[in-house]
Amino acid sequence: MTGLVRMAAAAAAACVAFAAFAAEKPMTEGAALGKWTMDEPAARALAKETGKPIFMNFTGSDWCGWCKLMDGKVFSQQAWQDYAKGNLVLLWVDFPRDKSLVPEKFVKQNAALSERYGISGYPTYVVVGPDGKELGRLGADREATPEGFVKELKGVLVLKDIESLLSAEDLAAYRAAEKAQKDAGEGLEKLQARFMEEAKAMQEKFQKEAEPIGKAYQAAEERLEALKAKAVEAAAKK
Repeated sequence: MTGLVRMAAAAAAACVAFAAFAAEKPMTEGAALGKWTMDEPAARALAKETGKPIFMNFTGSDWCGWCKLMDGKVFSQQAWQDYAKGNLVLLWVDFPRDKSLVPEKFVKQNAALSERYGISGYPTYVVVGPDGKELGRLGADREATPEGFVKELKGVLVLKDIESLLSAEDLAAYRAAEKAQKDAGEGLEKLQARFMEEAKAMQEKFQKEAEPIGKAYQAAEERLEALKAKAVEAAAKK
């Protein structure tokens, strides 16, 4: 098989995979395990009823390249669907360019969810326990597989049952490490904010002090060009 034929075959396979996913439109009323829904209240009710976590897919379904890649590589695949149907409440939080893809009643809901979870890029996958507590987040990966993604997700979901899985001593150590991580993260954010302020002040100082030097440089450059032009003119007369 030539390289061109292989590329065409791969492209066709990708199109088929995505088409299979795209044909399965998210529900707009109610929720069912393993089925995408836009109905956030129904998703939360189902999570409480079943004790299953909510997997939130913040996506730009009709324009986001990474979103489409994950749809084709992971969410349209049987291995993902087999896992999801018994273990996950799937919430589809879409921000498409084609506004007809999201019913009007979900527009404000999606905007509120995006703000609540501080979503800054797509896709972002937020995993929430049945009690509403955020367990963790996942992102897109060019080399993603459904099996690998499920394994990564299970690493996040273990936090839902962390208290029953660890001894009292290990749980205390886990909570201490969790707090240390949070404190360190807050410290880094404060340090970054401080340096950004200092950098801004330095930039303003640089611009103020550089302005007269820049003007002198420009004046000298203009003078040099004028003298060069005179020299060229004099050379032409010889």
